[in-house]
Amino acid sequence: MRMLMRIVMKRTMRAALMAMALCMAANVALAADKYRVQELKLANDASVTPHGLNSNGEAVGGAGLSHGGDISIFMWRRGPEANQVRRSTTSDYAEAKSLNDAGQVVGSMNTHTAMRAFLWTQPAGMRDLGTLAGDNASAAFSVNNSGWIAGSSSGPNGIRAVLWNPRLQASELGSLPGAHESQAFAVNDNNDVVGSSGSGDDVHAFLWSQGTGIRDLGTLPGDRSAQALSVNKSGQVVGISNSENGSRAFLWNDGNGMQSIGTLSGGAFSEASAINDAGEVVGSSSSNMGLRAFIWSAGDGLRDLNTLISSTSNLVLTGAVAINNNGQILAVGSRQHDLANDREANMDNDHHSGATRAYLLTPIK
Repeated sequence: MRMLMRIVMKRTMRAALMAMALCMAANVALAADKYRVQELKLANDASVTPHGLNSNGEAVGGAGLSHGGDISIFMWRRGPEANQVRRSTTSDYAEAKSLNDAGQVVGSMNTHTAMRAFLWTQPAGMRDLGTLAGDNASAAFSVNNSGWIAGSSSGPNGIRAVLWNPRLQASELGSLPGAHESQAFAVNDNNDVVGSSGSGDDVHAFLWSQGTGIRDLGTLPGDRSAQALSVNKSGQVVGISNSENGSRAFLWNDGNGMQSIGTLSGGAFSEASAINDAGEVVGSSSSNMGLRAFIWSAGDGLRDLNTLISSTSNLVLTGAVAINNNGQILAVGSRQHDLANDREANMDNDHHSGATRAYLLTPIK
């Protein structure tokens, strides 16, 4: 009887262990398959550097040959391949940085005399946004859904943060006390603007709001410089804080101030590129596996995006540059055969590294 009970108990334990193993395997499979991945690829296999993503899943950036040459705007609009936007100038350089849900695109182009900020729309094409009085160059980095554009204007007076209104009239946002220069990198749908301001190596992140003006967000403790790169509708700000030892991704809010969100396992540095209205943050971090794209949330902490896609994709995501309010992520990466080709190309002085590849990650419901 005792022997029979031992046999039954062993079989029961085996069954329980098998069930646990199957459950763990299912959980791993689910954890590794949170996003569907689609490459944003140009027909000529040009190198693509993505920058902006809207709520429709449309993306913009720059495109050019992997061995150098002209840089053109590209816009990807859902479908098997990216669509290159035709430029209305003969510029040898034009790169899109941001687009809104209405399809307005902003960025910078070379006019052969200076770099200038532009606005591109489907009906009107490219439009030079001009500069502040006395300047000769400008750049646009972000456009919100109401058509407000954040960027900078530069010339003999240095670099100044600028906000263009929907009528394309430029206003200077000013600098932090004691600072000589400023740049604006992002604007949210409340028309709040973030960027950096300072002099020399002493640069702080800032938040500008209509009615209250420019606010110093500082740096992480011990650091000398910081740049605020994205702000959501709740006023949460993310960016990079820098020291001699490297960079750290930060999250700022009005209650807790600026805090580091850390690095991936084994990492020494990190950078936060964007935050959506749900408070999800994306960027890149060094790790014991090399440079990797990450997503951070208050509930789940910092996670390597490569662990949330299918392991059969043969893809390494090295950075994430944007995230929309639907949770879609715009990322950069390489496939294994690209990495092998890069190693071979680096042995030949007549070649450069392979194409930069862009990917759209869509959450699997």
